[in-house]
Amino acid sequence: MARQVKQRDRVLALLETSADPLDAHLLADNLDLHVTTIRFHLNSLIEDGLVRTHQLPVPTVGRPRLGYAAVRKATYTDLVALLAARLGGTADERERTACEVGRDWAGILGFDPAGTTDAVAFVSDALSRIGFETRSATSAFGNHELTLCTCPLVEVARTNPEVVRGIQRGLIQRILDDNAPALGARYTAAVFPDPQDGNCSIRLTLRKSG
Repeated sequence: MARQVKQRDRVLALLETSADPLDAHLLADNLDLHVTTIRFHLNSLIEDGLVRTHQLPVPTVGRPRLGYAAVRKATYTDLVALLAARLGGTADERERTACEVGRDWAGILGFDPAGTTDAVAFVSDALSRIGFETRSATSAFGNHELTLCTCPLVEVARTNPEVVRGIQRGLIQRILDDNAPALGARYTAAVFPDPQDGNCSIRLTLRKSG
């Protein structure tokens, strides 16, 4: 049973990394498995809703070829990427629009400082709820700098960095503005995303704004 699960996982993994649907024979060749075994796992994956079928073009007259593709999981990252690609305007205009979206997003999510007056701890905790991790935090002369990683919008940042920067800045600024009384001060947030090598590292600077 464990061997069958491992084989099935290999079939699914290959389909997930393929840009195009693959037929059973190609899967069998790549995974060094019998085509009957491949079809068994494909039928199981289809029943579980993880794989779907596609009709493949036939170069000559003959039976239609059946291809298989992994079903993509719905993520808000895909939706943001599609919207980002259609915002239009200049980079500055897209960033301003994205900043407004980020503020609205923070308003929907709602964040509670839970009694803390430490802006760094509050922002770190709030961002962890949506997929960020705090790598480091330093404070000097009233300014606070955080380095965050594992940005949930890293894929969008590669093609539309100004949109991600705007969303992040609007989100964080709204969090700080809404909770200024509890934090005992108003802060201005500056965001500097830096997507590199598949990671999204973000430098966040918090300054008291009077």
